[in-house]
Amino acid sequence: MKKYILMIAMLLFSVGAKAQIGMSSSYSPDTKWVFGGTAGAGFLGGDSFSLYASPTVGYKLHENLIGGLNGSLSYRSSKDFKSTIWGAGPFLRYYFARSFYVSANYTHYFFSQDEYNERVNRNEGSLNIGGGYLQRLGGNAYLQIGATYNVLYKKGTSILGSPFVPYVGVIFGL
Repeated sequence: MKKYILMIAMLLFSVGAKAQIGMSSSYSPDTKWVFGGTAGAGFLGGDSFSLYASPTVGYKLHENLIGGLNGSLSYRSSKDFKSTIWGAGPFLRYYFARSFYVSANYTHYFFSQDEYNERVNRNEGSLNIGGGYLQRLGGNAYLQIGATYNVLYKKGTSILGSPFVPYVGVIFGL
């Protein structure tokens, strides 16, 4: 039972925190560039570790529309297994009613895995559609709660674990 509780707790922790950081604490509505990203880490048992980072650079195309590029890097290791997934691609995010947003992004992933002295290399595209809710924390900081769904996900053959990705985080600079 303790093993299942630990696995659930670590899974929830490994979902990660999402943080988008604006230009600086002296953000101005005239600033067009947005910088940010996501990060997470997970530990599953004594010999399994994962680390994730996803930087974002965006440009305000309109008052409520941001377009830009996402990057992604994921590393996992255990006693007999190591994998690295990295990718990049464009995104669009539209904010409405100052509390909600919809988003779409395409990321092309490159996967490399070493298991029992064998190397596997693959690549795969991901088209994520999603949205979420913003709650103002103060100044130009917001709590962001959202989820995306990969419409290109192929069960059983995908290098990605799930088509559904929930996230919680903080965003600065809107």
